[in-house]
Amino acid sequence: MNLSNNTILITGGGSGIGLALAKELFVNNRVLICGRNIERLQQVKNKFPKIEIIQCDISNEESVIKLIDEIELKYASLNFLINNAGVMNFWNLTKEISNPTELNNEIQTNLIGTIGLTQGLLPHLLKQENGIILNVSSALAFVPMSAAPIYSATKAALHSYSISLRQQLENTNTKVFELLPAAIDTEMAINMKKGIGMQNQGKDMSPEKLAELTITALRKDRLEIRPGMANMLYKINQILPSVARKMISIQSKKILNKINNKRNEQNNRH
Repeated sequence: MNLSNNTILITGGGSGIGLALAKELFVNNRVLICGRNIERLQQVKNKFPKIEIIQCDISNEESVIKLIDEIELKYASLNFLINNAGVMNFWNLTKEISNPTELNNEIQTNLIGTIGLTQGLLPHLLKQENGIILNVSSALAFVPMSAAPIYSATKAALHSYSISLRQQLENTNTKVFELLPAAIDTEMAINMKKGIGMQNQGKDMSPEKLAELTITALRKDRLEIRPGMANMLYKINQILPSVARKMISIQSKKILNKINNKRNEQNNRH
């Protein structure tokens, strides 16, 4: 794949994996990042003036439609879509009532909004000489984490959608890639671990290293990109799926125990 002279849209580009990819790609490409937090986007713009920004909430249908319209109007050369925006919440399904707003936000961001944006931009991408779609899912698409059931389910669905889309586009000029990371040291992951008291639980891969490995894989036209721990989990799941499930189950139980202990501490204070 040629990773120069592209016009690239990265959702969730204000931090974490999205920002790391933007920093890798903006030197030789025109890069547009979008996200909910305009202040954070502006901070990126101030540091990297070549990166263009636009506010968009992928979980909101009207916001997605507005983004598609703006791309059609202002970015006719757009040929590369990176669906990176994502939300991950821990849920103890036996001991807490699911918050409908949070549930909807997680599903809309990770799946429905992402698919809606892709479908909305697909006619535009198919007109390009070199169309590219990169969906950022997760290694949990293969082996779900019970502590993050909605996230795991949406990423599994996005993985399935990526395969279907790739097959339907196989005779076109648009290629579909998928990045399936695991154990990445993003700001979202750090904050979640702090929230349940599980920080300093080992060294995860940095977003910058992940971005570097992703670019290398894209250059080699590797359609499914599973860096580091993700590839190990994938291979174990192929050979010994019960072992892979047990590995993730152990981690899930630790997380759920931390959530329960934190809730008990809060209840005792009251």
